[in-house]
Amino acid sequence: MPDQPSSWAETAASLLTKLSGGVELNLAFDQVELQVPNQQNPAGQPATWRLNGSLRIRTKGEAPASSLPVSTAPVVSAAPDPNRPHV
Repeated sequence: MPDQPSSWAETAASLLTKLSGGVELNLAFDQVELQVPNQQNPAGQPATWRLNGSLRIRTKGEAPASSLPVSTAPVVSAAPDPNRPHV
């Protein structure tokens, strides 16, 4: 498909442009590991991102995110895992 996103960042941006105001997306992760390529050194080892907790994406406003002014763009926040001890 020609309109298919080619990276996870493009996928996230595409999703956010389709969300209307007042939409909330909650994701929960339980010991998820992602191997992220190193753009500075493509032949090098990828970075490992470990996700254990939740991610909440909320939109404000009445129009789709793609037409909102920058000041009302979607808010992305990560919530700490309540079961994980604080260091």
